[in-house]
Amino acid sequence: MKTYFEFATGNVARHGDTDVFPFPIENRIFFDLPDDTVACLEDIHKDFDRAIYDMPPIFEKALSVVGYNGFRPAAQLDPLWNAYLLGLVSSIADKIEAARVAKEAAVVYSYRVQLDPTHYLLFDTNIGWTEFQQRSLVLANGHPFVLCCDISDFYPRIYHHRLENALNMTGADKTITSRIMRLLSRFSGGVSYGLPVGGPAARLLSELVLNRTDKLLLTHKTVFCRFVDDYRIFANSKAEAYQALLLLSQILLADEGLTLQRSKTRILSRDEFTATNPLSEPPDDPEPEHTEARSLLRLRLRFDPYSPTAEEDYENLKEMLSKYDIVGMLAREVRKARIDESMTRKLIKSIKYLDAPTRQRAVVSLLDSIEVLYPLFAQIMIVIKAIYADFDKDTKEYTQRCLRALITERSHIISVPTHLSYALRLLAEDNSIECDAILARLYNEQHSMMVRRDIILAMAKHNSDHWLSNHSKQYSTLTEWEKTAMVIASYVLGDEGDHFRKPLKGGASPTALLAMKWADTKAKAGKWEVPL
Repeated sequence: MKTYFEFATGNVARHGDTDVFPFPIENRIFFDLPDDTVACLEDIHKDFDRAIYDMPPIFEKALSVVGYNGFRPAAQLDPLWNAYLLGLVSSIADKIEAARVAKEAAVVYSYRVQLDPTHYLLFDTNIGWTEFQQRSLVLANGHPFVLCCDISDFYPRIYHHRLENALNMTGADKTITSRIMRLLSRFSGGVSYGLPVGGPAARLLSELVLNRTDKLLLTHKTVFCRFVDDYRIFANSKAEAYQALLLLSQILLADEGLTLQRSKTRILSRDEFTATNPLSEPPDDPEPEHTEARSLLRLRLRFDPYSPTAEEDYENLKEMLSKYDIVGMLAREVRKARIDESMTRKLIKSIKYLDAPTRQRAVVSLLDSIEVLYPLFAQIMIVIKAIYADFDKDTKEYTQRCLRALITERSHIISVPTHLSYALRLLAEDNSIECDAILARLYNEQHSMMVRRDIILAMAKHNSDHWLSNHSKQYSTLTEWEKTAMVIASYVLGDEGDHFRKPLKGGASPTALLAMKWADTKAKAGKWEVPL
């Protein structure tokens, strides 16, 4: 299993543990101490029963924003246990892929397994949403009607017993599948349904759940393609499309206990479907703005900083994006009552590839329009954090002023814990007395261990030794995530920090001990500040 634990550690360290929450500091530790991390995972594997009893997997459930008025449940998993789960799933990934409808069938376009140990990638990067949309257009050209539908609350409703049966049918090692299911039971709070949203392990497991439905549809000679829980079914008549809808609904309910979202289920004509597909060709007399938008949506903004050609790839992306009026397109979006999320998300991602003055103007525009951009707040924080160091003084101050105002005015935008977590990553750059006061108040008001963990790290980044010294005395009452953060933060306390850590070495968790070794190495190297 060592090979798979090495792969899981590298995957989490380079690509993150989730696409919902900010990456925890443990990801940095895994990156810098891969051998130590793998050793911890091997220790868990050698005596799984003892490990799950001595250090039970902890997690935090939180809501993430969907649109203007919706939420979806998500779970931030304990970093070490998350890496262990990914190692288990990676070890049987090829068996899961072999059981699925073959890639060559051109039916299923989500999360096709292609382990890349060099870049620590689990999935084939050449098959995804874009290819799904392209295939949809090809099939629509040969069929007058298209049924568009997706599954309601897919991840939270996945039934564990059906998943376990599907795993066993792949021929995977029963010990591995049993441990996967025990972890899923822990992460779902003891109930027998639900997968944690956001991580690669859950993504692959969810694909196996729908595999039987895919094969049954093919048995009925249904022409379709799928990406995660989105189905596109192609028919020669409206009646045929309706029969396909009935068939899919019956299969999902009978076999998986799942249902379709009524509000998103539509039978469209070929022309209607083509007009709504972002990759379709523009009409004969398109408006220039629409042509530019469609062209941008076709671009892939994929950049791997670990690639041997990273510098060249980055310059190529900048050159491609220089052909678009990103700031102008963004201005048109924020003038709307409700943004086009796909288009605006692409524009936000594009900002970091612009020249410095243009980037700063774009960021100010984003902050000024944060209410209408509410559904994409997390993406905005991620981009601003990535380019913040290059801002001039005025733009930095304006950014921090806007964030402090959201918190002091108790904006609904920040009331979502995931949004607050992303905002904290930027507030950690604001080393002011005013910001420290806001963080101290938030720490006392918040129950989220994810948020409290990050506040501890932000205070350490600010060198707020007075606050850290006071709160280190409450160490025994903290959650494991907060304890790990406090261990790292103690390195700004000098001799007091040394005395604080000495009694912990015998009884701290494996993650806290990893953090201690990591922070000790960083601190001894000199000129180190706690990252967040």
